[in-house]
Amino acid sequence: MCWDVVHNMIILQHNEIKATFEKSINLINGAYKGGMYKRLVGIVSRHALALIADEVQRVMDISFDSGSCGCVLRATYGLPCACELARYVYGVIPLTVLHIMWTRLSFSNISSNESLPWLCIDKEIDMVVNCFSEVDIAGKVTIKQKLLEIVCPAMTSMVAPMQKIKIKGAQHKKVHRSERSTKRDPSYFGHVDTFFSP
Repeated sequence: MCWDVVHNMIILQHNEIKATFEKSINLINGAYKGGMYKRLVGIVSRHALALIADEVQRVMDISFDSGSCGCVLRATYGLPCACELARYVYGVIPLTVLHIMWTRLSFSNISSNESLPWLCIDKEIDMVVNCFSEVDIAGKVTIKQKLLEIVCPAMTSMVAPMQKIKIKGAQHKKVHRSERSTKRDPSYFGHVDTFFSP
């Protein structure tokens, strides 16, 4: 009985989220029709647009001053804050300044928005190949290791220690009492006094 109730509740939540995705894609709010939001409408969540609109209202008071802005929206939501939006007051907010999470308007693993041209890495791969051909052997080894860390995170240059190191418990081998003693070694004057004692 409990399982049925929870299952039905999750299905309702799933349907509500799908409905909000469809609204974000198909319904255009009059406030976001033109101007700054031109590249975001239909691609970005309506909730994200509402948060950005609130920050746009703060732009008049803050302008480019990041100290008074606080950059809370950027740190918590991955959306441009007021000091960033000041650059786009008379322009268009680019899609690249938003976290990719806000562009995923479906439950599928592969979103149609992920085939956007700014997500292509062909130029970056060409730059890596050019850099690889220009550096010396040590640089080539470093670049190759970095690429392996990205592509195969399971492969690493770290190896296990040769001997197992005991970190707990007392030593089991026989130790002379003088080696275990906490008495300090005598100083230079202590040695001299033992030789020339009256």
